[in-house]
Amino acid sequence: MPIAVLLITDRPEQSHKLDRLLSLWGRCAVVDLNRPVAKLPETRQLLISDVDLSSRASVEAMRRALASHKRTGVPHLCLVRDRSARTTVQANAIGASAVLPADVPVKVLLGEVGRMLNGGGGPEPVQQHFLSASAAVADMLASAARGELLPAAAIEEGVEAINRAADRRDLGAWLELVWDHDDATYQHCLLVAGLAAAFAQRLGFPEHARRLVTGAALLHDIGKARIPLAVLHKPGPLTAEEQLIVREHPQIGYEMLCRQGGFAADIVDVALSHHEYLDGSGYPQGLRAGEISDLVRMITICDVYGALIERRSYRAPMAPEEAYRVLVTMVGKLDADLVRVFRQVALPN
Repeated sequence: MPIAVLLITDRPEQSHKLDRLLSLWGRCAVVDLNRPVAKLPETRQLLISDVDLSSRASVEAMRRALASHKRTGVPHLCLVRDRSARTTVQANAIGASAVLPADVPVKVLLGEVGRMLNGGGGPEPVQQHFLSASAAVADMLASAARGELLPAAAIEEGVEAINRAADRRDLGAWLELVWDHDDATYQHCLLVAGLAAAFAQRLGFPEHARRLVTGAALLHDIGKARIPLAVLHKPGPLTAEEQLIVREHPQIGYEMLCRQGGFAADIVDVALSHHEYLDGSGYPQGLRAGEISDLVRMITICDVYGALIERRSYRAPMAPEEAYRVLVTMVGKLDADLVRVFRQVALPN
């Protein structure tokens, strides 16, 4: 089966962030130029190279690797590490369709990839909002994984993009874009945030309250950025030990937001409490009804529903009708009044 995006690099140890970012368009494969393969994987959408073109050996290795690719017609985005005329000439010589600096901001990179995948035209409005939100999630998760301060401006831009997408009342288009994303953590963040934005809109919240809801949803799983990817991306059920590791993410996210400061108390509360249930059966604190805020109740509903409809390589997603029925059966755990309103989000027709 053809992959969506192929990344060729001579520094695979540094390609992880780019690999996760490119999974926005589906399954991404990484080829280490230092370990040449007999034949490149078949690619259906885009090839991206991140190679030192100042090295003659690397240029020759790229030529050999791309010998068969040139006949496929798949576009090639070449990321270059210096902006000299010589490097640009080398990029064009190996068949680049477009050239960008390797250190280009995430938003610019995603915009160019989106343009190339749309045949050179600009993305549709919902796609543009989605690309902006994806760039924010990429910056946010990368910063969290490195133990750095979260990029407040990027997060605000992502919240704005998601709310503007919700204004179009086209949740179906948003979900289709999210489901194409091959990275589980990115997919879940964008899915829950999109659902929460639509939920807040249906509840008639004013703009400031909508920003709070969407921001809380976008950050609710930030603690997962510090959970090993081998556990997060395991293609199947987790062991009991792995489940305990994952269950640490609310506390990790809470501490992360508290250390940085500057986040609304309600958003910090959601990061800690989005797995709490009204009957006290949730975690990490076993809170009960009166101890759980309305915002946490909203995000928990979006979180549970989102997990049910997510697409995974190892299991089929639930249909919206079936997933909503699961919410209804969780009487005593979820806020029944909010679940009734959420039906307009899950099943709008």
